[in-house]
Amino acid sequence: MQENFFVYQRRALRPLLVWGIGSSVLGALMLPFAGFWRHFGLQAVAWGVIDVLLAIIGRRSALLKAERMATGELEERDALREAEQFRKILTVNAGLDVGYILVGLAVALRYAERPDRQGLGYGIATQGAFLLVFDALLARQVGQRMDADDHE
Repeated sequence: MQENFFVYQRRALRPLLVWGIGSSVLGALMLPFAGFWRHFGLQAVAWGVIDVLLAIIGRRSALLKAERMATGELEERDALREAEQFRKILTVNAGLDVGYILVGLAVALRYAERPDRQGLGYGIATQGAFLLVFDALLARQVGQRMDADDHE
């Protein structure tokens, strides 16, 4: 690989961390409001906290594996195996993200007369949309890295 995969993975998870922090903070600022914005904010906080935790855990794991690779405890084939597994997880997640978007929109449209439920639904759809873009683009990048390595 052109660089240690785990160094790349750690850097690639940074946008998830930034999104999670921003989502949590902005969502928390919406909590004093009523109806739509309160429930939109609740979704932002909940999903944001989960995104932050996933990013921290993933970045920490990648850092530890990058160190192990630098010391020779892990080999290039281990990194390639991890890259393929990561790509598969991202691809599955992208499929789930489509489901989140559809469920969120269905809730918002089903309860069009309820601003709180609309906020809930659009909040879910918004988080799903970000995650779809993030997961799909990252899966594509990981796949391209793996293809480039096959041609070296």
